[in-house]
Amino acid sequence: MLTLAEAVKQNRLAEFASQEESRGVGAIDRSIFEELATALIKAPRSEGRTSRSSSADGSTGKRTRRGSGQGA
Repeated sequence: MLTLAEAVKQNRLAEFASQEESRGVGAIDRSIFEELATALIKAPRSEGRTSRSSSADGSTGKRTRRGSGQGA
């Protein structure tokens, strides 16, 4: 049995689709697919960037409390 991952890597999507249709898997409504895909697929982070990587100014975006908030 051909998996979706294998079909994508080996450029065999048509074969995968035929295989799944023969197993009784039907088509999905395009709008439902796009809604689900949008909810599940996240854009990859820029290489070398994480949520705690520093910005150009050296900050990590982490908020800190300074003083009592009344003047400097």
